[in-house]
Amino acid sequence: MTAPRISKVEARKRAHEATRRANEARAARDKANIDDAADFLVAVGKIAEVESWKKERLAQLRAQVDAEAAKRVAVHRAKAGAAIARMQGRGETLTTIAARTDVGIGVVRTMARHARNPRTLGRGRFACTRRGWCGWRAVEGCWPLLRRAAGRCRLGVNGAGVAPW
Repeated sequence: MTAPRISKVEARKRAHEATRRANEARAARDKANIDDAADFLVAVGKIAEVESWKKERLAQLRAQVDAEAAKRVAVHRAKAGAAIARMQGRGETLTTIAARTDVGIGVVRTMARHARNPRTLGRGRFACTRRGWCGWRAVEGCWPLLRRAAGRCRLGVNGAGVAPW
């Protein structure tokens, strides 16, 4: 059996058709590749945006945590300082306090510096003023000293009253 004869015109027509189909397939692949490349570049850009957002958010959270930690430390230091001030009020020295608590004298001195001074107690927005009047609400360390009925601070006029301990 012999192969059927194909004319030159018919062969060219078939070759041209095969080339056209190959070009269409290549064009479709190129178009799909261009679309996927665009999607890829957009996704990479968004990843970079997420990374920068993450850094900003972590910085914000770190600042919030640092602020909250500072508040908590200040509260505990004030409590430690108040305890030292009460012991000093009963005649103990910093050295004896350090010896009895088995804490270094430096730590005791540092905490003693954080004891609330009745004259500067709560010098915040709603705190006792020099005249001894309290604002419309008392701050954390001040309100136990507040005489609610009279509306005056127990520290008295010009803050010269007796210490609460």
